[in-house]
Amino acid sequence: MVDFNKLDKYIDYIEKGEVPEIYTFNEFAVEFFNVSKVVPLSKYLKTKNKTSKLPKIMNMKKAGEVLSETKKDSSEIRNFLRRKGYINIPELNYTIIMLLRKVDLIENWKRILLYFGGGKTVLEINNTTRINLFPEEVKQLEEYIMENLKIDEEQLNWFLSLYNKANNNKEVLRAIRKLNKQFI
Repeated sequence: MVDFNKLDKYIDYIEKGEVPEIYTFNEFAVEFFNVSKVVPLSKYLKTKNKTSKLPKIMNMKKAGEVLSETKKDSSEIRNFLRRKGYINIPELNYTIIMLLRKVDLIENWKRILLYFGGGKTVLEINNTTRINLFPEEVKQLEEYIMENLKIDEEQLNWFLSLYNKANNNKEVLRAIRKLNKQFI
């Protein structure tokens, strides 16, 4: 049975960017995950009109899941963390959880350790590790371009190859921009 009062209290803590005094961040993330794992959280938050902090709350749930799975998986992930110099599971925070994605456990830890290594911000890591488009997304984008430019598939392929050539050549791109100004 879900304790909705406890869930609401935890959501309030997350919205404020705080952790209850009795928990470390990691303990709180795991506790929040355990309390919220049977609840369709995004729908619940929408009914409570708490959509402004939705990504932060959803990432906290994901952090709890990552930490829970890491504790259960005593071999592969723990060995990976030890090789990287972490004898214990590193303590996370509200900034780091913005790196978590719906990918496998090891990929999430690689992203976290990349941040701990310094030199890159959360935004830089998220931009460099972005996954490719799904096939249905590619198809939707192709259909959108063909429909709006009123071209067929052969013309789309020609256009994309030409665009790629122009986009990769700064001089050509600069010339196109100059010409484009003439027609505006």
